[in-house]
Amino acid sequence: MLGADLKALRIVSCHLGNGCSVTAIRDGQSIDTTMGFTPLEGLMMGTRSGSVDPGILTYLMRQGQLDSEGIDKVLNEKSGLLGVSGLSSDMRDILTGIQQGHKRAKLAFDIYVHRLRAAIGGMAAVLGGMDVLVFTAGVGENSNEVRAAACRELEFLGIRLNDRTNARPSLDQDISTPDSRVRILVIRAEEDWAIAKECWKFAHPCRPQELLASS
Repeated sequence: MLGADLKALRIVSCHLGNGCSVTAIRDGQSIDTTMGFTPLEGLMMGTRSGSVDPGILTYLMRQGQLDSEGIDKVLNEKSGLLGVSGLSSDMRDILTGIQQGHKRAKLAFDIYVHRLRAAIGGMAAVLGGMDVLVFTAGVGENSNEVRAAACRELEFLGIRLNDRTNARPSLDQDISTPDSRVRILVIRAEEDWAIAKECWKFAHPCRPQELLASS
């Protein structure tokens, strides 16, 4: 899409679905990601809390409010957009709630975007700069509001969003302005294809070109 060698690009990829992560990519390889030992670490998600102060968990256990199973359930299934908004884990419902004056929906959106911006900036620091910013997965591909809000405070990194293109992008499209130092791309996730490739390689070790030929 950009006419450049993948290995020459410093890429920050924002996978924003019900689960969310931001990844720093150098030389075509992931060198850092917001997820950790489990998918729970990092960004605020649909029902997952993202990173929290571990002291909160020990406090809840000491107070006898939650045991380990209860904490696991709360952090994975009752937090994130759902927990903060008290409304829904679906970003579309959150945006509708904001339009209707739902204060907790607005709070949930603001926290979500704040965490996302911080992660993008952090990955740019890891890479020593950024050439490409990618938005992908359900929210990343479909929510122009999230993309606009995420980019709004990042112009100091050379990010300039084309508001008109962002409002109605097609998938696999550059939505940055011509003068943006960082190219902003909306990319379809195609997780099923990625899984299929890994399964094929596991069952039939071969060179990548043989895999593509077989498809």
